[in-house]
Amino acid sequence: MLRSLVGLELSGNNLTGSIPPSIGNLGNLTTLYLYDKQLSRSIPQEVRMLRSLVGLKQSGNNLTGSIPLSIGNLCNLTTLYLYDNQISGSIPQEVRMLRSIPQEVGMLRSLIDLELSENNLTSSIPTSIGNLGNLTILYLYENQLSRSIPQEIGMLRSLVDLELSWNNLTGSIPSSIGNLDNLTTLYLYYNQLSGLIPQEVGMLRSFVELDLSTNNLTGLIPAFIGNLGNLTTLYLHHNQLSGLIV
Repeated sequence: MLRSLVGLELSGNNLTGSIPPSIGNLGNLTTLYLYDKQLSRSIPQEVRMLRSLVGLKQSGNNLTGSIPLSIGNLCNLTTLYLYDNQISGSIPQEVRMLRSIPQEVGMLRSLIDLELSENNLTSSIPTSIGNLGNLTILYLYENQLSRSIPQEIGMLRSLVDLELSWNNLTGSIPSSIGNLDNLTTLYLYYNQLSGLIPQEVGMLRSFVELDLSTNNLTGLIPAFIGNLGNLTTLYLHHNQLSGLIV
């Protein structure tokens, strides 16, 4: 047993099989990188025993099953990559524990990067996402998430990149997005979003890339678009918008 092991990276090989439950014995691990491999089956619940874990990357595999509820026990986690797998089911309610309350056991108080893209996640984006005040990156694209984008998304004041494209999200774009002063990239394309583009989006002068294409947005293209001087990418096609950008 490599009980003193602090870092374990086996990425970019041709390893197959499943992640062994015995991984939970490596209590001193701070980084566990198993991405870009051919690992299959589910993520073992024993991951919950890795309380010192800061970085967990298991993207680019063939992992199946659901995200284990026990992932909420990893109080020091700052980076979680699970994208490009075959993970299914809903985002567990235990995500509510991913918040910035350092005294609470089971709170992922330092999380800055959450990537769960290219899976088969269903249900809705939990309102508790607003508790992750240190997030700078939130990637949930290419899943089967539905319902509306919660207004609580506007509580993520450190967010730089927000990508929710290729889902089944409905409702309107929340006006609270105007609170995200540091946001440079917003990708909401290929959803079923409706209503107007909120005027609050015009407050985000740091925008570099804005893609709202292939939705059901209506109304005039807002005049504030012309004031977003840092934009390098603007995609609004395949909506029901009218008017001109001045």
